[in-house]
Amino acid sequence: MLAHPLRTDRVFLVFLVYLVVTFALIGTFRRVVPHWGALLLAHAAGAAVIYLMRFLPKGSPPVLRFLRDWYPVLVFPLLYKEVEVLAAAFGNWGLTPVLAHLESSVFAGHPSLYLSETLPIVALSEYVHFCYLAYVGLVPLVGGLWYFRGRRDAFAELLYLVSVTFAVSYLFYILFPVDSPFYLSPPPGEPLAGHFFYDLVHFVSARGGARGGAFPSSHVSISTVVLLVVAARQPRWLVWLTPIYVGLVFATVYGRFHYALDVVAGWALAVGVVSMARWAERARAPRQRAAEVG
Repeated sequence: MLAHPLRTDRVFLVFLVYLVVTFALIGTFRRVVPHWGALLLAHAAGAAVIYLMRFLPKGSPPVLRFLRDWYPVLVFPLLYKEVEVLAAAFGNWGLTPVLAHLESSVFAGHPSLYLSETLPIVALSEYVHFCYLAYVGLVPLVGGLWYFRGRRDAFAELLYLVSVTFAVSYLFYILFPVDSPFYLSPPPGEPLAGHFFYDLVHFVSARGGARGGAFPSSHVSISTVVLLVVAARQPRWLVWLTPIYVGLVFATVYGRFHYALDVVAGWALAVGVVSMARWAERARAPRQRAAEVG
């Protein structure tokens, strides 16, 4: 587990790298990117603001300090919608048919189609769709509990790992977008349709989703990162978090939002990011101790 006090430099670095890389991509492919001038200006302004926030004085108003610590949670949804624009402009969509064919070969068909057909249970559908919707509150809830209880080390680790996972996912979505079953197949329909959480999730997904952002599933990767950090930092919370996590992962395929391979890729990304971060922290620890002694 990462054991340093709250350090925002690493999160700033993740955002700066992401904004610089996407700035370069927009500039390179500007002839096919809608409103490329406005996007470049927004990226440059965002990078400047993020850089300046590093020098926010300790006596600054609480609102500014809060924004400095929490801006990733506010900014990533905006960047997610940008993914759809950039992926449509210059992304390579060749992975979509490859994944669909591989999915059918590995799972003897498409679980995103036959799961809801095999289990047309309204109670199950409502529960897993509730869990799928709960995804938007996982980082604010878990991070907020740690933040306002003074567990800033746990909050810092969560925010950093989530930021890295989002940044890697978004760059992959932009360069190698994959169309999900949500756009390529009809929704599960009756008897599941017409109920509260099913209708709400499909309404939100139709308006808040980003076409091309399917592989790896960010629902799975981000929720897995949250689960792994909670397991290390606050294992008692797994009692209520695990049922939501299991329902969320199941819903990604059951509700036809993702292929099963998107789920596998989401697991791999989350485990890879967390493992590499903790390995780097263990490797850095002896140097930090030596510097403190010196």
